[in-house]
Amino acid sequence: MRSLLSLCFFNILAFGFDSSFEFENTNILSKKESNKVDDYNRFRIYSSFSDIEYDKFLFDLIVDNYNNYKGEQEDNNNETKIYRAYLKYSDEKNIITLGKQRIPFGVGRVWNPIDIYNPIDATAIETDEREGTTSFRYEYALNELSSFDTTISEDKYAARLKGYIGEADLGVLVLHDKDKDQSIFGYESSGELLSSGMELRSEGGYFSNKDSEDYKEFIIGAEYGFENSFTILSEYKYNSLKSYDYMALNLSYTLSSLWSTSYLIIKNLDDESSVSLLKFDYSLSDESELNFGTYFYDGNSLSEYGYLENSAFVRLFIHL
Repeated sequence: MRSLLSLCFFNILAFGFDSSFEFENTNILSKKESNKVDDYNRFRIYSSFSDIEYDKFLFDLIVDNYNNYKGEQEDNNNETKIYRAYLKYSDEKNIITLGKQRIPFGVGRVWNPIDIYNPIDATAIETDEREGTTSFRYEYALNELSSFDTTISEDKYAARLKGYIGEADLGVLVLHDKDKDQSIFGYESSGELLSSGMELRSEGGYFSNKDSEDYKEFIIGAEYGFENSFTILSEYKYNSLKSYDYMALNLSYTLSSLWSTSYLIIKNLDDESSVSLLKFDYSLSDESELNFGTYFYDGNSLSEYGYLENSAFVRLFIHL
């Protein structure tokens, strides 16, 4: 990682650059039934570097300093780390990205079975927060409607062919995870159903494992937004290895220009365990927002959602 960053900075200094900076602060207070209040604070610096002469190159650097206080002085943890750091080259046909970056795979909103880099966690307080992967990524535009991309990191690699066919975006993928010694032959698809305004999406594949049983896993989802700002989203997931079926339902509604709310429930259809999240969002200004909500758990040890505590949280976000 250090050698990669040194290479990126060397290129920046060699070119000469214009720079821009932005700042964010996020504070999250959370409380579980048996624990004291946890206080997580993150200060984030966005920086971008470019040069007019080398306008096809861009370097982005995002650095976090976070403090996690868990109610006891000895549990206080302060750390500074790099969230993103990558050098990007782009022209009409090619995009090359080198460094710690977000690798986007899959179309699911609740689950991403084919995402071996940073699968989504729909129950997280900040679902958009994804750890970056230090990797080389190349994208090539075959034409206006199709592309090919490949990603290589230290322990994973992937190749994908994407195109727009009829009314849907369709992609086929080959991925390999060295840590799990697992190969995936997958697909992803999304599109509108007969101009009805309903979006359908699906992803999944065949998971081949060297030292364990092969299996199939996929998701099917749908989303529809009504004119009154009410949106309903549903996803179903199946895993043939455990023969488990999961269903998720998310309801969201914009109460006013400042207030919105959402309710998510994820249920294991086999052992009846579930987790649900009720969340409210309030816009304090164009540059800040307040979020608060509660988690409810119900189930047993057969599910990953079993035996977890009910909890509540408050999140304050400020763009400085």
